[in-house]
Amino acid sequence: MKKSFSSLYPYLAWWVENHGYIEKGGDPDYGQSLLMILDDGGTCWESDKITNIDEAYQAAEKYLKEVEFPERFDKETIDEIENG
Repeated sequence: MKKSFSSLYPYLAWWVENHGYIEKGGDPDYGQSLLMILDDGGTCWESDKITNIDEAYQAAEKYLKEVEFPERFDKETIDEIENG
């Protein structure tokens, strides 16, 4: 049975549904990143040296969980993501 995107990447799913957006695919105007996390302020994270989409999603999820959310969002939001 396949898992849904939101069960595999709960932080990325919350980000897209509530705060910002992600872009995938290299773009010569913005560098060759495979995946980027963005919001109204611009690029928050990009996969500079990652060439595999699975690794890019995993790294982006880890970044949001370990860096972006603890710095920018309250504990209630994090608990909501962690506990569904």
